[in-house]
Amino acid sequence: MPVTYLTSLAHFESAINGNRPVIVEFWAEWCGVCRSMSPLFEQLSAQNPAAQFYRLDIEDVRDVAQALGVRNLPAFKVFKKGVQVGDLVGADHAQLVRLVKNM
Repeated sequence: MPVTYLTSLAHFESAINGNRPVIVEFWAEWCGVCRSMSPLFEQLSAQNPAAQFYRLDIEDVRDVAQALGVRNLPAFKVFKKGVQVGDLVGADHAQLVRLVKNM
């Protein structure tokens, strides 16, 4: 399943409150480290069709990033039925693979 961009608070809330596990990548266009993680995130999305993968640009949807306390990029947060159950901050490929595996 391809990575879907979240474009609003309502879209975010709808996405995380479904029945499938969700992982959201918080990033910004200007963040080079974020861009270095994107290919792996997209690969993991293709390899894990049972989960939903989303990307949220903190410059476009600031209210969500602020509400969740996202201060460093990239950041990844896992949700199940609206509840955050995991997270990762930083560009650690092995930790991202582990986070997705444990969803």
